[in-house]
Amino acid sequence: MKIVAYNGSPKGKNSSTNLMIDEVLKGAKEKGANVVNYILSEKNIGHCTGCFHCWYVEKNKCILDDDMKDAISHFEDMDILILGTPLYFDNVSGMLKVFLDRCIAYGSYFIEKDEYGESKHIDAFKKKHNGKQAPRIIVISNGGFAEQSQFKALEFMMDRMARNMSTKVIARIFRGQGPLLMMNNEQLKPIISNYRELLKQAGREIVTQRCISKETQTKLNEPLIPIDIYNQQINNR
Repeated sequence: MKIVAYNGSPKGKNSSTNLMIDEVLKGAKEKGANVVNYILSEKNIGHCTGCFHCWYVEKNKCILDDDMKDAISHFEDMDILILGTPLYFDNVSGMLKVFLDRCIAYGSYFIEKDEYGESKHIDAFKKKHNGKQAPRIIVISNGGFAEQSQFKALEFMMDRMARNMSTKVIARIFRGQGPLLMMNNEQLKPIISNYRELLKQAGREIVTQRCISKETQTKLNEPLIPIDIYNQQINNR
């Protein structure tokens, strides 16, 4: 199994997003997965210009010559795609959105209807790879509020995107109180250490079960510290 994570945090390796991705990948690697942590902030990936050269002139060839060629090369043999992002205005970071927009060059403009009669792009991945299933998706995100409800827009977006890719989201790891993950605080250390172990367990389960168990997911969703105390700490910084 090959798992490729795209880290959309502008802080790159020094981010809460990377801490989460790294622990999940460690757990997956323990179970034999081949893992890649792709840091988008270290790459030069330009904005899609909307010219549709990749659809109507040269199929799947973007006119921009940058690091997107390297980034997308991992799609060829991946089984699971991890999309990691801090929560910006209830959604993905601009860096991850630019990457996702550029992925349009590697899809298909042909349209079909799904089982509900709604239009979508055809399954270009299956056609290109002799019937192979498109990579399943895992979403990893953290935000500054405490509640899990802050991720609703992101969750909806990712589900719609997965539908258009003829795949599905198999796991969502959303971390409220995200700033706590990078704080150097003695009282927080055992709490963060326990959370990191939960992330590793999620990575193990993703490899062995293709999902995260209900027990692990429940623990992952729990606030790190009481919400009122967290809000007070943030407001006093």
